Amino acid sequence: MKKLFLILSALVLFATGCGAIDEQQAEKILSGAAQTTIAGVTFVPETPNATQDVNVIVQQTFAAMTAQAGGGGPLATPPVPTPGTGSISGQLNYPADALPAMYVTAYQDGTQNYQYVITQQGQGAYQISNLQPGVYHVIAYTIGGGGFPAGLAGGYTQAVPCGLSVNCNDHSLIDVTVTAGHDSSGVNP
Repeated sequence: MKKLFLILSALVLFATGCGAIDEQQAEKILSGAAQTTIAGVTFVPETPNATQDVNVIVQQTFAAMTAQAGGGGPLATPPVPTPGTGSISGQLNYPADALPAMYVTAYQDGTQNYQYVITQQGQGAYQISNLQPGVYHVIAYTIGGGGFPAGLAGGYTQAVPCGLSVNCNDHSLIDVTVTAGHDSSGVNP
């Protein structure tokens, strides 16, 4: 349940930052998720042949909560892994001497598809596999714990190849092209 709340928190923060939902809607979603977490309630889809796949359940829960709060549909759906996929890999950056645990997420441009991996505290490298060919944007979100705050986000932006210095003020996301059978490496959010 706590993992679901953390995932929902990160997705809500991302959606708020993108303008997909406003701050009041985000607070309503997070409040409902927190109450659900405290109560130990688990969302189970009411459909024939319902899945027990946690990723599907998380997506259906987030879609239902988002639709209820903002009248809209889901923000993202996980891709279906098929033969002919690629991957994205790189090193994580964080403005401290240590690295927090993070959700590293690849969002496929022009679609609602995304996929993520969860890193451990101190883990510098990541790889997101089974990505459908296409263009992606990569964003890492702190999970929190171990003295690190939750919900901070950093993307693979133009500031990264610029050197992340004070003079690097272009924070637009870099397009990462994924092709079948290849790893797009050096993507360092």
